[in-house]
Amino acid sequence: MLGPVGVAYPSNRSVALSSLAYHMLVGMLEERGVGVRRYFLEDGEVVEPRRYRGSPRSNIALLVSLPYELMYVDMVRMLDSMGIPAFREARGEEHPIIIAGGPAVTVNPLPVHDIVDAVLVGELEPAIDGIVDALSRDGRSSRLKALSEVEGLLVPGYSSGPVERVYARDLDTAWYPIRQELLEGVEPVWGKAFLLETTRGCARGCRFCMEGYILRPKRDRSFQTLKRLLEEGVEVNKVSKVSFYSLIFFDNPASDMILEYAVTMGLEVSVPSIRAETLTLERAKLIAEGGQRTITIAPETGSCIIAKAILKPIGPKLTLEAVENALEGGIKNIKLYLMTGFPGETEEDIEETIKMAVEVGETVRRRGGIVKATVNPLMPKPQTPLQWLGFNIEEVEQKLGRIKKELSKAGIETSIFNPDWAAAEVAIGRSGAEMGKAIVEWARKGGGPRTLARIAGNHGIDIEQYLKPWDPNNTPPWHDIVKNPYGDIKTLRREFKTYIDIVSSRDAKLRIPGCRNRGI
Repeated sequence: MLGPVGVAYPSNRSVALSSLAYHMLVGMLEERGVGVRRYFLEDGEVVEPRRYRGSPRSNIALLVSLPYELMYVDMVRMLDSMGIPAFREARGEEHPIIIAGGPAVTVNPLPVHDIVDAVLVGELEPAIDGIVDALSRDGRSSRLKALSEVEGLLVPGYSSGPVERVYARDLDTAWYPIRQELLEGVEPVWGKAFLLETTRGCARGCRFCMEGYILRPKRDRSFQTLKRLLEEGVEVNKVSKVSFYSLIFFDNPASDMILEYAVTMGLEVSVPSIRAETLTLERAKLIAEGGQRTITIAPETGSCIIAKAILKPIGPKLTLEAVENALEGGIKNIKLYLMTGFPGETEEDIEETIKMAVEVGETVRRRGGIVKATVNPLMPKPQTPLQWLGFNIEEVEQKLGRIKKELSKAGIETSIFNPDWAAAEVAIGRSGAEMGKAIVEWARKGGGPRTLARIAGNHGIDIEQYLKPWDPNNTPPWHDIVKNPYGDIKTLRREFKTYIDIVSSRDAKLRIPGCRNRGI
């Protein structure tokens, strides 16, 4: 048996147990005979389930899941707490090899280039056997060299040329974590449920969506496969709830069948955020029959111009139709996901978003329901068509404040993503290897998001360079080390130009029912 190998999730146990990536890491390693230890971060302290405890430094490797850029700081805190040097060059034979994976490092591994020993660019299934084989070698250098020969692995000092993202080609034949461990005294975010991934990726092409681009192509599991996984999963885990896992649930042709099957099994169901135009009355009734009382709809904007520019052509009419279907189907509570801070977004565009949300609120309250809204700023992400856009914190703060004020006046409970934290996330996400020193120092000194700018300045780094718009003729540095087979630079530039053309021309000729900005 190879081992021990640590799986580190830089967040609390409740969040980790709600992550399919965590269950896949643990399950795929254990199925290959690897002894696995688990590590989490609770209130700044590393915690381990009692039955898996062991010195972190005695692990051959430490696999870290990093879905978001701000988790890089928590990863460093975990390494420090474990007595493992935060910088790669300071590690010797006695230290585990740090392998990072997840969406954030897949699109841009540069911020952690000097911190981790290797980065998995893409998905785990195609790479797991190569990783286990490489870690079975004798000696740190031979393991790193072997890792550099695994497709999808970027190993600083050993890899040459851009690393191409790897992905599972067929989800029906791909391994799946039937057993999804629960820890005593820990309640997952969505409750005790079997996580069932129905679809990976998305074919819609929303220009702001990082996951939509790096998880291409869209792949669906068939009904027969989903049925088998569901039956086995609820039995093995002794749960009475299924939480469906997907970027776009109803785009899977088998979604209606598996949802209906889960309900006929007597299971409680949880369906993820739904595109408005896919929520029919029949689907709403099924979801309600499965016990779900709140549904999340993500139109992002009420402006038809912005909707067209970001390639998410929903608009107010389709959103309100979805809300009506939800209410008629027995779902009384609605959560709206909204977004602002789009370059080229006008006061009129914001007014249209407010107007749409207020109308949703009035519609729901008339039926005795509750509406909540979450408003996020646009954060330009690497490997998306909007990666060249900037982040104007003052403008974003003003827009977020205005939307929250107006929605709150209308009786809609509204939460916003702090623009300071958003700026820190954008700055790290668009940075290079030079940011590594600032990340490590920030992790050790603590402080809020503005502390990052001061620390970066001490290292000669001007945070503003990552928050400014970039010339689309320039190639961002991550494209030199990561190759996305479904997001080449030419395609991203073309999509970026389309976005700019739409918001500049204010062209609202959309094929969205009833979607027309006032005065156009």
